[in-house]
Amino acid sequence: MAKCSIETLNAILVAVYDASNGSLSAHIPLEAVLRRFPGHLRGDVRRCIKELIKRGLITLHPTRGTTTYQLTQRGLECAIKLIKGEISSIEEC
Repeated sequence: MAKCSIETLNAILVAVYDASNGSLSAHIPLEAVLRRFPGHLRGDVRRCIKELIKRGLITLHPTRGTTTYQLTQRGLECAIKLIKGEISSIEEC
């Protein structure tokens, strides 16, 4: 499996933040995140979302129907800093 680029990880975190409207209690299905990327990048997003889980920026939330994702407090703070331009990558979180 190929390594995920930092740019892709940054974009996924911001996409989860956007899909949840910055809420820590929102559970976002994978389709809501994938919708924010062009078709040719969706395979990379599916692989790289696991990296964000390992880094503790989002959590997996299994439900009866589908698996959903949720921002952690650290992920929320990191996404806000990325959007404001205070940091340039998730490596700085």
